[in-house]
Amino acid sequence: MRSSVAKRTAAVLTALGLGFVAPAVSSAAPAGGGVQLCVDRLADYSAVLQWPYRGGMETFVISPGQCSDWGPGNAGELIVVLADYNGAQINIGHFLATGRGDSVEAVGRVSAGTEGINLGV
Repeated sequence: MRSSVAKRTAAVLTALGLGFVAPAVSSAAPAGGGVQLCVDRLADYSAVLQWPYRGGMETFVISPGQCSDWGPGNAGELIVVLADYNGAQINIGHFLATGRGDSVEAVGRVSAGTEGINLGV
């Protein structure tokens, strides 16, 4: 059974026109939760996680086929995923952290249309 946070996250992504897919990457989350971003190896963009309520703090740029280090992810905290495609920054979605460790994967290609980009949380 999915938690209410996961259901709300799925609803937010669906409302944004983004699909909800199961995470393809699993690794040990830091004690107390956190967030990690992985970019699919077939993606044609790099991406970052951004924490708008932490002064716009961002991860280092994550290239296709790579994952970020674990960052903070308090339960209910808004986290945005931004893609960089040929110098253009594209907001490809956001989610609310569960506080239990979220591994997020950005999948899809901008050249195939941004509606084809999915975030697996």
